[in-house]
Amino acid sequence: MNALKQYLTYPCTGPEVSLHNHSCWSDGKDTTAEMCRAARAAGVTVFGLSDHYVAHPEPSCMPVSWSMDLSKLDDYVEELVKLKKEVNDEHFTLFAGLEVDFFYDNIDDVLAKLSGYPLDYLIGSVHYVGKFPIDHSADNWQGLSEEENDLVCRRYWEKVYATAACGRFTFLGHLDLTKKFRMVRDPGRYLPAAIKVLDCAAAKGTPIELNTAGWFKPCEEAYPGPDILREANLRKVPVVINADAHSAAHVTRSFPEARALLREAGYPV
Repeated sequence: MNALKQYLTYPCTGPEVSLHNHSCWSDGKDTTAEMCRAARAAGVTVFGLSDHYVAHPEPSCMPVSWSMDLSKLDDYVEELVKLKKEVNDEHFTLFAGLEVDFFYDNIDDVLAKLSGYPLDYLIGSVHYVGKFPIDHSADNWQGLSEEENDLVCRRYWEKVYATAACGRFTFLGHLDLTKKFRMVRDPGRYLPAAIKVLDCAAAKGTPIELNTAGWFKPCEEAYPGPDILREANLRKVPVVINADAHSAAHVTRSFPEARALLREAGYPV
């Protein structure tokens, strides 16, 4: 997984790199080939497909509707390996990845299994606190008391810290996902927890991503927001600009706005 390192350096990736993208293998709308064609047409030269791989340790939560069918992992990797041979040339490179959910109970087993596949990178993400789905529906949040809301947020950041601390991921996905539905009370109080994650990421040399998809969610703010990005820049944490694209039309969505946001946060871009 070292081939990508040259692109994941401080301050940030350029518009020619797009690494967080989903195909119809998980919850995306388009095929892997369609995603590649769109990326090339958009001027991307370094492209990654990273479908969801969610192995929830609680059997009642499986299967996860927006994850790939875990039994089809061999087929997914085989398709990407074949596609790389077809599309890679001096102007375009496809990298094969997965967006992997972190769970305390099985992360070692999951990573050991994935290490046996010719994958180029892994995105470390947190979508669950226990059985609670962070970004599935606002209805889940509406049923929480203030204390429960706070507990979900604190445990979310603890899991993100553990994701960073394991040091096995190429970069960390969409920090501050709890803000998606604008249901978090006083989100600023979790900045110290975010800073702890950034300190760990800096020590491990692990980039974070600036995920533009948040601008199109109820929170209307990229993941993460300006406060966290300012702290990331102070620690010289590299940033990967990604659209978290679920369709071919979005592989570079709002990349110019992302660079502007990074400049405002102090990144020299």
